Amino acid sequence: MRAKFLKYLIFFILINFNLFANDIEIYSDNIKILNNNSIIKSINTKASIEEKKIFLEGNNSVYDKNKQEITLTGNVIFFDQLKNIKVYSEKALYSQTIDTLTTKGITKIEIEDEYEILSKNMIYDRISQNILSRHETTIKDSLGNVYNIQESFKFNLPNEVISSNKVNILDNKNNIYFFENSKIDLINKEIVGREIKIEFVDNFFGNSNNDPILKGRSAVSNSKETKIYKTVFTTCNTENKSCPGWELETEEFTHDKIKKTFNYKNSWLKIFDKEIFYFPFFSHPDPSVKRKSGFLPATYGSSNNYGSWVNIPYYKAINIDKDFTFKPRVYLDDKFILQSEYRQAFENSNLIADFSYNNDGKNTNSHFFIKSNGKTKHESDYEFNYQSVSNDEYLKLHNLSNSSNIINNESLLTSELSFNKIIDENTSFKNNFFIYEDLSIRDSDRFRYVFPNFEFDKKINIEKNYNGNFYFNSSGYQQNYNTNNYQAVITNDFLFNSNNFISTNGIKSNYQFLIKHDNSFTSTPIDDTDTTDLYQTILFRSELPLIKKTENFNTYLKPIFVTRYSPNNSKNIANKDLRLTYDNIYSLNRIGSERNIEEGGSISLGIEYDIDDKQNNNILKFGIANSISNEKKNNLPTKSKLNEKRSDVVGKINFKPNQILDINYNFSYDRDFKNSNYQSISTNFNFDNFQTVFNYLSEDNEIGNAETVSNTSSYNLNEENKISFDATKNLKTDFTEYYNLSYQYQTDCLTTSVKYTKKFYKDGNILPDQSLLFYIKFIPFAELRPQATDFK
Repeated sequence: MRAKFLKYLIFFILINFNLFANDIEIYSDNIKILNNNSIIKSINTKASIEEKKIFLEGNNSVYDKNKQEITLTGNVIFFDQLKNIKVYSEKALYSQTIDTLTTKGITKIEIEDEYEILSKNMIYDRISQNILSRHETTIKDSLGNVYNIQESFKFNLPNEVISSNKVNILDNKNNIYFFENSKIDLINKEIVGREIKIEFVDNFFGNSNNDPILKGRSAVSNSKETKIYKTVFTTCNTENKSCPGWELETEEFTHDKIKKTFNYKNSWLKIFDKEIFYFPFFSHPDPSVKRKSGFLPATYGSSNNYGSWVNIPYYKAINIDKDFTFKPRVYLDDKFILQSEYRQAFENSNLIADFSYNNDGKNTNSHFFIKSNGKTKHESDYEFNYQSVSNDEYLKLHNLSNSSNIINNESLLTSELSFNKIIDENTSFKNNFFIYEDLSIRDSDRFRYVFPNFEFDKKINIEKNYNGNFYFNSSGYQQNYNTNNYQAVITNDFLFNSNNFISTNGIKSNYQFLIKHDNSFTSTPIDDTDTTDLYQTILFRSELPLIKKTENFNTYLKPIFVTRYSPNNSKNIANKDLRLTYDNIYSLNRIGSERNIEEGGSISLGIEYDIDDKQNNNILKFGIANSISNEKKNNLPTKSKLNEKRSDVVGKINFKPNQILDINYNFSYDRDFKNSNYQSISTNFNFDNFQTVFNYLSEDNEIGNAETVSNTSSYNLNEENKISFDATKNLKTDFTEYYNLSYQYQTDCLTTSVKYTKKFYKDGNILPDQSLLFYIKFIPFAELRPQATDFK
């Protein structure tokens, strides 16, 4: 009885406390001791080796005291507290003799919260401090880099060095690096390997259609630089292609991570597998750089006036808020232009200045343009422009508008200071100061000074029972022009716009009432004139919208009636260049004058007819109108025919039956439809790979004397090849002004164009010209192009 009691007491102690088996402590509530105490089996095991600070867990365990090995299965956890390493697997064997953990099946290892290793059948050797596996392995670091090891690898823990036969690295920017026979030093961020291939993320160089790849025989990379030897680089997508559009073969490629540059030594540029250009050395900023000093792509050009030239710009990033571009243009006959552009960003404004110096062998020429815009302390928008040139034809002769962002007109110089203040949602104020210089005029009459030139707008809140809105506008200016002429003007407008009101029979109507007060003073060498005029005019508009719905279409018909009346006489603007169109015939200010009104009474009658499909796509839009007066009005513009009792019949037609054809026709016929005074026809035909646009313009009788036709056509031979043609011809004189013929090859990484241009017209000293232009661009970093804007 006493022996039985002692047996149960020992078993209870083993179950509820622990069993000391050499230096392994096993904790479990279900333990079996077999083979003369040499085998210990347990369930829901927890074990530890205090001396080595090792802790183990598993659903089941078998400890062999003779071999000094413990095998755990099911939810195995091995924790090396000294090295802060955790191992998770379904089965693992730890040998005390060789101090090694061997896992079976899928295994995950966590190292000091810095690295996570996922593999299978791994070995953790605590003596040599190596982790090994012969199977595909993934290692992730705390920075987001992923190391995918395809074959066997060794991870040396003290040095944090990974050795492998094949590895691909996905960095935290989604670029992929492939290495063979590599060593990765995780502490020093250094990689040494052979047969490297880098697959950059597709939009790494700014084009999502690219597939940028860099290959090399061997590479060394650390935190300061990456060196790759015997390199081939391209950004071309080679899917379904035998070879890339271009590639760069380089003896030594270096990515300087400090200076953020890509450097190439002894390189050949190959186009379609043919060596084209050799570069002993060149470099460019890496894609992380937004602004970096260096040479920009060269441009070239030629003209009959000065011959051929080349421009090699140099960009200088002076500071984070300012930069400078030096753009020297050198002609083959030793002439030159030294052009520069300076840019600076301030807290609330931007500044850009463009200037040049030129010597053509006889004269010295220059220009200086400056532009600044931004906000003042009082939240006003402002803009400042200053423009000057030493030679009237200098800008035109050298076509400098194509090499500057702020030269918009080569014949008219505009210096300006303007302010724009939005006071509140209903109130705004503008004020401008202008100096105009017309370079086509030879004497002092070329200058016109306008200052100030202001405009004040105010929407005045009124009670809702007025059923409309009231607006006040005040504008004015003073100007000196034609040397000795002076004019000052102030105009005040009081405008009421009614809301729409709809009658019981569906007629929609509204009206506008305008009071205009105009004050002006004009001084000339002959006479002085001081005038004050008060005008009133009222306009009433009615329309009857009708709709007819069928199975396939919605048809709209809208008769329009507009009547206007003013008891005042208009100022004489008979010679004003104004054409009456369908778009302005119903408007209150259809004579296009801020200081004048349309005298007398008139009625405008028109009709609109639309056809839409059930998807609300407009198929046909037609409008026609005519203006009728009770008497002739000799003060109104003769071109508009508003001076007659009946104006021209004006209208427009837009016909778009499908996505292939689109026709627009604007017309102005005399009142009896006997003669056409204006016709404008635009036809856009777009079928499959072919697109052509014809434009025809005719002006006759009082409106003008011109007849021109132009065409722009293009044909896409396939996804990469395109030919195009455009020309303009004056039919009155049977004279072709110009024509262009071009061919373009374009892929995701390579664009080339050849364009032949011929200009027949002459302007001053600028002669008719013809040129053959060639353009090539290697995306993303190099291009050779003419300065013509068509190639930008």
